[in-house]
Amino acid sequence: MTRSENDTPDSLVMPAGGGTGRQAISPDRYSAEVTSEHRFPGPKAWGMIAKRLYAEFFYRGLPDKGATLSFYSIFTAIPTLMAFYAIVMLVLDQNRDQVLGVTGEFINRNIPADFATQASNIIEAIIGTTQRSLITLIIAVLFALFSSSAYVRAFSRSANALYGREEGRSILRTWLVMWGLTIALVAGLVLIAAGFFLREELLSPFFTHIADPLGLAGLRTFMLDYFLPLWTWLRWPVIFGLSQMLIALVYHVAPNVRQGRFRLFTAGSVSALLVLTVIGVGFRTYLNNFLHIGMYGALGGIIGGFFCLFMANNVLLLGLQLDAELARARELAAGYDSTELILAPPRATGAADGEEQLAETLQAEAENFQRRVGQARED
Repeated sequence: MTRSENDTPDSLVMPAGGGTGRQAISPDRYSAEVTSEHRFPGPKAWGMIAKRLYAEFFYRGLPDKGATLSFYSIFTAIPTLMAFYAIVMLVLDQNRDQVLGVTGEFINRNIPADFATQASNIIEAIIGTTQRSLITLIIAVLFALFSSSAYVRAFSRSANALYGREEGRSILRTWLVMWGLTIALVAGLVLIAAGFFLREELLSPFFTHIADPLGLAGLRTFMLDYFLPLWTWLRWPVIFGLSQMLIALVYHVAPNVRQGRFRLFTAGSVSALLVLTVIGVGFRTYLNNFLHIGMYGALGGIIGGFFCLFMANNVLLLGLQLDAELARARELAAGYDSTELILAPPRATGAADGEEQLAETLQAEAENFQRRVGQARED
């Protein structure tokens, strides 16, 4: 027996692709009756969830959404990486040799030998750009944020489709929220990159030129003699923790779903991070050990990179779909009729209402056209 929808507030969930809206569960009721009481669905729910994930991937075009996100990933990655490196070079202007040494080591370890020279030339070109013009750097950063925001907006549209609902936030609100999410993601990626490259070769010149003249010799001793040896062991746990936070943040903000308080660990976000780690390790193993085998040579590295990017975006979407299906299972366990539409409260409904009115207007115009054509035939 399902609960009555008449007990819920007048906040409609509009199904993706149009159709009659359903009243959402109120946020307070959702937290008390769904999230709290049915946080962990029973074993029977997992069979239903697995079948729905299978159907979403093989019959409802989830790989198509992954391919779209992969295009936006490429569109985003190049200007973002260039802007990030330009910022690093501007901040560490006095330490160019050390930065070049670190990036050179990274290229030698992770870039196929046939492309190492080209990668080094690109890095040198970026360095030259930062030397010549600060305005160029500002433009690069703004363009990077804009392109990155395009990926986030595309992910938000895919997230709403996976939850089976229309976007209810206005265009202005959506853009502002996605820009804020983009800035948070870029900041997180910068921290991850800084944590990955943090080493004595970079810190020592920094303290020599900045900290020592300010009388911070004690800080220099602490960082070089105590923190860096400890950081060797903490690097990967911190990187994984930041990665988990970014994935959970995207899952929380991107869809038009009011999910209550932010949860760092969800089944979907944790599963996505684990599978992404396997993909990354597998791709690096391929580059280091199997790239020279086969007829494609270095071109195989590029093909493999694109394929891994496609897989990574599909994994992110599957993780989000897992969280969505868990929400459906909790609602069903709580007695709500969520067989067709997840009834979690939306963040907003104004834009969805406007789209429904537009659909009704277009339908009315089509009916008027049909009626006029019919009258013309009779005449």
